[in-house]
Amino acid sequence: MTKESFVKLSIWLVLVCFQRVYAQQNLFNIPAGEITPEGKGFFQHQTNIYSLQELESKNHFVYGLGKGWEGGVNVINLKMNLNGQSAFLTVNDEGLGTPMKPLLLFTTQKMFRLGKKWKTSIGTQAGFNLTGNQGYTQLTHFTYNLWVYEPTKGLRLLAGPYITDHRFVGRNNRVGLQAGFEARVSEKLMLMGDIISGGNATGVSVLGINYSLTKRLQLCLGSLIPNPGSENRAGLVLEVNLLGFDPVH
Repeated sequence: MTKESFVKLSIWLVLVCFQRVYAQQNLFNIPAGEITPEGKGFFQHQTNIYSLQELESKNHFVYGLGKGWEGGVNVINLKMNLNGQSAFLTVNDEGLGTPMKPLLLFTTQKMFRLGKKWKTSIGTQAGFNLTGNQGYTQLTHFTYNLWVYEPTKGLRLLAGPYITDHRFVGRNNRVGLQAGFEARVSEKLMLMGDIISGGNATGVSVLGINYSLTKRLQLCLGSLIPNPGSENRAGLVLEVNLLGFDPVH
């Protein structure tokens, strides 16, 4: 496959994702502690803005399977250069010091309820890099256990461990913690934030808002803050959520 064919394939995959598939619910960077209702879908598009010439896109798609299960497809690490001096889409199929990109991941998550205020889930995103170089495709994963506590209506706290590999997060730690929160301010506005620990490429915090334009369309804006000791960059996060169901507040 030539690099031109690879770029066309990647763009086609993204367009297909926008039109037909559904995705795993996230805050900004970690799961939101919810399972998509059976037979319903959820789509999330996220763009990280590092500068006017450097963007990175993530697309998450999930479908509710019933009995606490959901599954879907993610296309992440779509790093785009707008300076006109280098390739529009960055491809990294070495997986040494930096994460492989782009990645096509298949996702699944199972939720267990532990009472009115507690629940826990086990999930994974596993797949491979999209590459134009034959023989450079490699498997990778991000696997986690998440604990969710809802002390009052409109407030959700999340935390739990994760384990991954260098193909997914680059150098530094492969085991860490992730945590987040959602706090509803009004019927349409919600504060939310999350953090993934460590100095690897996922080691960032995001703090922002979620605004419901309609019952099924949400716009999110957050500030991307790199963890101390990491090589990550600050930026802005823009997110669009499309729900195939009416959410319960």
